[in-house]
Amino acid sequence: MSGADPHDATAADHEASILTRALLISLASVCLCTTALSAGQGKFTGTVAVELMDEIEFDHKLKLLQDFGFRDAGGKVWLARKGGILDGASLPRELRDLTGLPFVVEYRKASVVHDYYCRVKTEPWRDVHRMFYDASLVEGISEPEAKTLYLAVYAGGWRWEIPGTSCYRSCHASAASLAWKPVVTESIIQPMVEWIKQANPTLDEIEKRVDAVTRRPGPHLFAQLP
Repeated sequence: MSGADPHDATAADHEASILTRALLISLASVCLCTTALSAGQGKFTGTVAVELMDEIEFDHKLKLLQDFGFRDAGGKVWLARKGGILDGASLPRELRDLTGLPFVVEYRKASVVHDYYCRVKTEPWRDVHRMFYDASLVEGISEPEAKTLYLAVYAGGWRWEIPGTSCYRSCHASAASLAWKPVVTESIIQPMVEWIKQANPTLDEIEKRVDAVTRRPGPHLFAQLP
């Protein structure tokens, strides 16, 4: 009975070693790709901690007890600072019953940051609403639901001018603040929800369609029809 050829064993070991190295390299590549994808999607920072304010109005008011933020895919940090007041008003009341909107608990973190910036108004309103869309996706909302949320806040949410812009230097020079809401109704916006489900439009396309049916889209309300 003859023994095994040592050359065959060595060749088999060498082949196994090559396969093992290839597998490790492949796994490393997958990990790197996953890390890159996660970094490009944005993330939340901190923990949502709030206190219910004593002044109970139509909507409860909450005060942030610590900083909470969202880092978008471009690396910008949207920081809702400790002491900030949240009242849920960033989602227009008249559009809260739209069919197709997710429950608030599903986008709670995104709404905290969005609500904060809708109150402090230190960033352009379009950027704030788009951040809300990105943040809701990161929180786990489906794309159609996130676009429906964006539809609601773009159609009926707060808009504003940042102090120092041209409006403050001319026609509204004496205004302490300049914020407004477009005039929209649920009956006008609801058909767009089904359109979003079927056509999966871009945010630019959603804005264009909303603009076509919106009254009072800008700050010069005195120059527009009632």
